[in-house]
Amino acid sequence: MMIRQFIFAVFLLICFPATQKVWAQETCEKHTAEILPFLTNSLNSNEFDKIEPLLNTLQASCGVTEFGQRLRILLLIIEKKNSSAEIERYINNQLDKTFVQRLDAADQDDFMAQYEQNKEKYNFYPLRHPLDNLIKIRAKALLSSDNYKLNNDEIDILHLFADTDTPENGQVDQDYSQNAERPVSPPKTYGNRSKSKLGYVPLVGVMSPLSGSNKIFGSNVTFGFMFMSSLERKFIFEGGFKVRINSNDRNIDYNYEGSNVTVNSSATGFIGGAVGYKIFDNEKCILIPKGILGIDITDTGITESIYSDGYYDPDGYYYEGGYNDRMVTINNVHLGLGFASLFQMKNKKYVGIELGYHYAPYDASSKVLTPIQSNYGSVEVFFRF
Repeated sequence: MMIRQFIFAVFLLICFPATQKVWAQETCEKHTAEILPFLTNSLNSNEFDKIEPLLNTLQASCGVTEFGQRLRILLLIIEKKNSSAEIERYINNQLDKTFVQRLDAADQDDFMAQYEQNKEKYNFYPLRHPLDNLIKIRAKALLSSDNYKLNNDEIDILHLFADTDTPENGQVDQDYSQNAERPVSPPKTYGNRSKSKLGYVPLVGVMSPLSGSNKIFGSNVTFGFMFMSSLERKFIFEGGFKVRINSNDRNIDYNYEGSNVTVNSSATGFIGGAVGYKIFDNEKCILIPKGILGIDITDTGITESIYSDGYYDPDGYYYEGGYNDRMVTINNVHLGLGFASLFQMKNKKYVGIELGYHYAPYDASSKVLTPIQSNYGSVEVFFRF
């Protein structure tokens, strides 16, 4: 009997919290679905007195939610009440980052599928809900209104809600000149969509050989295009390509089909990426040391013709064979270390500079007969959009 009671008690301890969590989620989802239409209608018709009781009911069922807190702050500003405590709660709970993630998800073509798979993550509040657009419209209206004397925190948070760029140095545009007469302090930086998204990174730089006497490749211009992961996380991933124009180089002895020929490379392509770790981030400046891994493909100037047989495709159509031209290249691994510094521009995009060390053993191939320097240094300027 004692054993049965013990097993039953253990069963309750294990199952009750899980059951309670499921019940709480179902209650939150149900109440959110019921309350959302009333919140939307009340905000749309400017019946602000009806919103607060609805938000209190929602918070009792779901706790502090991003959209509930966003609407509460908006309401306080509209009614010219002190919003400082609620803005502080919004930031302390990192709801600004939650909102930026919501905006990014809503921009995707599969936003409906994303919501269905992550309802709890979005507080059972559908992506692209009409309430989002209403809050955005109200936030823009407050920023351009002459009837409101907004403080810096209110200006910054309203720019976030309106999904617009925050003015630099606490200054505001002429449309908001009613706020420019008062003293300003540096603004707080809230969620930055450009920072949280996948980055597109065009770059240009110079690569030069380091110590050594076999400097076949001199100082040459490089350019390229990379993809960079979100800057919100500690680990940063990059991938893409770079091209070095070998205009300042010497000839190379190369074993082509058993014969020693002299070749000259016009360009070297790099395909690969890097893994970095963010060691400093104050929004305006980000520092990232990184490791680099890829493949170098160096043109030799030799083109050979390769014969291929004809074949039938799956639909039965016959493709005739023939000769195709193919470039002969020198391929080798490319390893390196880099240190990137990114600086935020006025539009919240980033411009950066990166110093790098590169180990590229071009003569590792038995076909390369000329010793070639393997150690290089580089400096690159890039933009992250």
